[in-house]
Amino acid sequence: MVLNMFRVLLVSVLCLSLTGCGLPKPHAKTEHEFLITPGIGIKNLSLNDSIQHAKTQFSRDFAVKDGYLFLPTKGLDASYGEDGKIRTIFLYYKLPRYVTFDGITDKGIGKDSSIKDVLKAYGPPTREGDSIISEFGSVPGAHEHTITYVHQGIQFTFWDETLADIRVLTPK
Repeated sequence: MVLNMFRVLLVSVLCLSLTGCGLPKPHAKTEHEFLITPGIGIKNLSLNDSIQHAKTQFSRDFAVKDGYLFLPTKGLDASYGEDGKIRTIFLYYKLPRYVTFDGITDKGIGKDSSIKDVLKAYGPPTREGDSIISEFGSVPGAHEHTITYVHQGIQFTFWDETLADIRVLTPK
């Protein structure tokens, strides 16, 4: 009888402990189409991909001209080197004639983020700069503030304190 009570107790404890072990919860889904990974890129478009790979795996709609792949319908461009490999990915939040890029970084920085948000998420930058966009630029007269993280492979550009673009670069 004591042995039966012990078995019942053991089975009860085992069942209770297994009840709390359920399957892990899936990662929180982002409301955005793309997740930006510094120094790497976005889904199906990464640094060092070939032009052909970008056109077959990301979008056949890329226009290729003068060292760039253009895709205004997704809010992005990419530059490539003489070897035909992608060097920089430009993700636009505020560029005339481009749709707003639908993505955030792995640290939550996106369209509505501020300079303060970037500095809080990424820490002290490698480089920070200010300038006024010339009459030939996309937004003439706007104040441009750039925050670069060379070792992480990411750069943020703000126009009049609004995030204009994120660039994914090769970390150095």
